[in-house]
Amino acid sequence: MTDDETDADAGDVGTPDTDPRHIDPAGDLADAVETGELEISLADDQDVDELREFVERAEAGEFGPVDPALEAQVRIARSLLDDIDE
Repeated sequence: MTDDETDADAGDVGTPDTDPRHIDPAGDLADAVETGELEISLADDQDVDELREFVERAEAGEFGPVDPALEAQVRIARSLLDDIDE
């Protein structure tokens, strides 16, 4: 019996790299933005105050329970704001 068969018998559904419930493309995108691997910037017509308001509202729970997509959006927004503040 292989380890994979043992894990399946134990109710383990896989490793984060292969289990679709653990794949987080939004989180991967946020990681790339935060590390500088993917460089993004605000458009010229983007309002920085609106971006700050979005982060504040998300942190206050106004958009409901936090899910991976919302968390990634906030991380990206924070990264953009950090770049502006520097």
